Formats: sequence, C-alpha cells, structure tokens
Amino acid sequence: MATIKPFRAIRPNPLYATGLIQTSPQVQSVAGNSHDEDSMPVLKIALEIGARHKPETPEGQAKAYEDIRHTLHDLLKKGLLQPGEKPGIYVYEVVHKTYRQTGIWALTDIADYTDGTIKTHELTFADSVRRIKNYRYNTGLEGSPVLFTYQPHIAINRIIAETIKSADKTSLSNHEATHMLWKIDDGGILQELTTAFAQIETIYLADGHHRLESAAKLAAEQRISGEQVFDFISSLYMATDQLRIAEFDRVVMPSSTMSNTELLTRIGENFEILKSETPIRPHELHHIGMYADGEWYELRPRFIPRESFASTLDASILQEQLLAPVFGINDPVNDKRLKCIGGAGAIDEIRDLLSHRPDAIAFTLCPLTVAQLMQVADAGEILPPKSTWIDPKVPYGLLLYQHQVPKGIPGVLTQLL
Repeated sequence: MATIKPFRAIRPNPLYATGLIQTSPQVQSVAGNSHDEDSMPVLKIALEIGARHKPETPEGQAKAYEDIRHTLHDLLKKGLLQPGEKPGIYVYEVVHKTYRQTGIWALTDIADYTDGTIKTHELTFADSVRRIKNYRYNTGLEGSPVLFTYQPHIAINRIIAETIKSADKTSLSNHEATHMLWKIDDGGILQELTTAFAQIETIYLADGHHRLESAAKLAAEQRISGEQVFDFISSLYMATDQLRIAEFDRVVMPSSTMSNTELLTRIGENFEILKSETPIRPHELHHIGMYADGEWYELRPRFIPRESFASTLDASILQEQLLAPVFGINDPVNDKRLKCIGGAGAIDEIRDLLSHRPDAIAFTLCPLTVAQLMQVADAGEILPPKSTWIDPKVPYGLLLYQHQVPKGIPGVLTQLL
C-alpha cells in the first residue's frame, strides 16, 4: 500500500513567482543575484546550490546552510514566499504544446521505501546520497518532489478530474509549458484519496533515487539518535499512462588521442558497425547511434547478455561492452570524461558540445518504455545511472516543504507560522 498525507506547502507569492522559479530545467544560468537585496533570487540558486560548492569543508558547509536558512527566513518575511495555513494534497498538471501530464502531489511515508512497496531501477552512489542527506538534515527543505508511477486507479482518476473541474487553480507559464496546481483540503476528499492510494500494492520510483535513498538513511539515523524523524518525503505520483520517458544520451571526451580507425576496430569487437549518412536517433532496442570524427554510425551489439533483464537493455550494453572496455569508464557518474545528456534539448546540447570538442564521441540511445522500467524494478535489478530521462521535471520551488529541523539548528517556519 502507498501511504500518503497532506502537507502545508510554502508557495511563491503569485506576484513574484516568475522571478523566483526557474521553469526550464535545461537552462544552465539564470539572471538574478541572491546577494542583491533588491533582486529576486531564483529559488534553486538561493536555497540549494550554495551547499554544493566544492571543495567541501566543515566551515564552508556550515556557512552555506546558515545562508540558506537566513535566505528562506528573509523570503518569507518579505512575503516573496508564503507559508500554507491549511494542509492539503495537490493536483499538478503540466501542459506542453503537444501533450499534458497530470498527477497527485503529496507527502509519502519513507517506510513505503524501506518495506519494499516502492521499487527502484537505478543505482545510487554513496557520495551523492551523503551530500543530499546532509542538506536535508541541516535545512529540512524539499524544493521539488521525487517522482513515482503506478498503475492507473479509477478512484484517483475521478478525484483528479473532479478537482480540476471544480477547484481554483494557480499557474505558471513560459514558452515551453504551463504548470498548474489545484489544492485539495476538503477532509472527505483527502480521506478518499489516501484510501485509494492505500489500495495500490506497488509504487515505482521514476525519478529521485538519490533523494529517496538519502531520506531513508537520514530517517534511520534520526530514529537511532532519538531526534525528530523526517519520515515523509515530498512526492509527485503520475500513473503509468501519464509518464513520458525520453532518451538519455552519452558523450565521451577522451583523455588521450585515438584514431578513428583504432576506435572502430576496438568497437567492432563487440558491435556490428554500419555507417550512416544521417544522424541516428534510435527508436528500436539494440540500435545505438554513434557520432565520431564527423561521421554517424549505427552500432548493433553482436552479443546480448541474458543473465538479467536489465543487462539486455542498451544503457547496460553500452556501459559494459563499450564505455568500460574501450574508454576505461567504469564509474559513469564520477568520470569527468563522460557527460549524460537528456530531455527535449539533448540533441542541440550535444551539437554544441561537439562544436567545442571535435574529438568528443556521442552515443544516442533508444528510450526505455515504462513497461521496461517496471520490469527492471519488479525483478529487483538496476540499470547504470542516467539510464532514463523521465518527464515531467517539476520546477524547483513550485511547492516547497520544510521539516522541523533538529534541536540546535536554527529553525525558520517555527518563527513565522
């Protein structure tokens, strides 16, 4: 069963929302200076990025968390952010030019992850989990939800449709999409919704593996130490018929020179290589595109592993049969020679990268299906990191949630609610 509950969300003041929320996940830099008293900082920069600066030092981290707490307090005091007065669960919808996606935004009990109700499909890395856990402990903040998927449920679909039809909405738009929210705070409807989710036997984690793992580790540590436990996590639930999975491509920036002839010879040991006059955007499993030395090629694996379902998928085949043996990339998350690029702007970003690094080699992959993702999770298997680019990407700060921070760490909402 899935255990959800309503929450008091911190929301951007509608008058300032467009200045506070970065709605384009592919954008690398934004206007705004969080140190300028008269500017409106983008929330992700103001409330999260400072804690990621490297190298990490105890003094630097302490200062970063202090700045984040001060910034949140200041944003609330000035009215740029508004604390919720009544807990609720939200219907969220994002509308693009050619499609829309709708789901339920609530808090989820971390126990659903630890007891196996929530199934995962991607590997997590200890250092990333550690950093997110420290951020969660010191700020209590969740600026965006983890993304879950589940088999469609008739009662949940009905509640979503009735809420959209009858409740007031708030929205935020840009040239790419419109993000809309409807709040559910009626006690009867909330009970009906939580009961419906409790009937769902299995939940699949679509996006947010590191955040969920870090939340579970922190909750376990807090429980052992007798502290206030952050035992729920901000979550967006989208039924499988609402989820969209895009390709997650790779670009290798080699550290040493390898001739194209040598490269093709090495790759040819495990792949059939077919030259192409046009860019390869695979739409079929076991067809991988490669761009090298100004030419496009289609790669077809000579051998398909059968030891697990995950091993048969192209992200695993590319990693195990090409990236590791040819380039020595055994740690795809931390190896700086590898860049993973996904989403609607992926091909443009790849072109831009190749224009600056002519020696780079790009690999394009067929997107996974939702059924394949679920099959990997049901089998208890894992894929290489960055195997799935899953939409929607919810803008940071659309709804914020803050846990009560441990004693000894300055609070924020306790002073304002």
